[in-house]
Amino acid sequence: MSRILFSGYYGLGNAGDEAVLAASIDLLRTELPGAAFTVLSGNPAATAAEFKVDAAPRMAPGAVIAAIRSSDLVLSGGGSLLQDRTSMKSLLYYLAILALAKRMGKKTMVFAQGIGPLHRPAARRLTARVLRGVDAITVRDADSADLLTSIGVSQPAPEVTADPVFALRPKVTDRVRAAAAERPVVGVSLRPWPGVEGILEPLAHTLSKYDGEFRVQLWPLFPEQDSPLCASLQSLLPGAGAVPPGLTPGEWMCLAGWTDAIIGMRLHSLIFGAARGTPILGISYDPKVDALLGRLRARAVGTAASLDTAALETALDAALSGDEAKRRDREMRSAHLQEAAIRNARRAAGLLSPKSA
Repeated sequence: MSRILFSGYYGLGNAGDEAVLAASIDLLRTELPGAAFTVLSGNPAATAAEFKVDAAPRMAPGAVIAAIRSSDLVLSGGGSLLQDRTSMKSLLYYLAILALAKRMGKKTMVFAQGIGPLHRPAARRLTARVLRGVDAITVRDADSADLLTSIGVSQPAPEVTADPVFALRPKVTDRVRAAAAERPVVGVSLRPWPGVEGILEPLAHTLSKYDGEFRVQLWPLFPEQDSPLCASLQSLLPGAGAVPPGLTPGEWMCLAGWTDAIIGMRLHSLIFGAARGTPILGISYDPKVDALLGRLRARAVGTAASLDTAALETALDAALSGDEAKRRDREMRSAHLQEAAIRNARRAAGLLSPKSA
């Protein structure tokens, strides 16, 4: 029986990262029915219970080393792990796990990651050095592949796939039914970022123009970080509701399909929507958001520092128009990205069972 180890930002309360893990495990269970899984987690007990896997504390060196030693394949990802915007310390942590796994003779793969930004020359050099030694690389957008090529990672050749969450199955439960707002409803997902407080008032003013036309539902995908922003926006929009914390990834995916449009900063709020064919209106704060919107031929309605209220109104009107041709186009793109997401698991499975590649 093969054992696969996941290294990522798991067990820390971010619904987007938890959705990546849920989708990745489901896809790999389909490709490798007999495989066992271990996850490096910030909350091993919760991760083990939620995903029916083994879990180890991600910051305990002895436990991490033991988890790598007992694995056959180490997957780094998905998400945006290899970047130096958060800190060099974070980048070094994820690179060290890959380097240690290679030193132990394990198969290694960068799994559906969004790479960058890598501003520091040392970050670029170290990332290139480690990644040239892994067995496979898949990335969720072309910009990530271009960045890897620019720093000298050509073997293994980065393959552009899609975020695993595009293949996540929605889960209908009593809890998500209770959380769902009466339609029509527009979901709003914000996140802390320099300047974001300045767009709250114009966002609220624009949404208030539609009073009586749709409900506004606030989405704190990372409650610890996002709830204060949701509360601030709610104070400007007293009629807005908020999704209670605790939804599972499959429940978030279900909720996205019961929403008529999503205004999102959080990348996975937009992915949840796009995967369900729901119109998405992105607020850009990071190149990963722009890369996703470009791939979907969607548009940003502003940035974290400046909201284009005219663009937002135009996009909202289009999203709520019920245009059948646009709906079919969204569903076609969703199906294409779902198949691309599945390729991540097939590539990983091929490292353990070459005949299945």
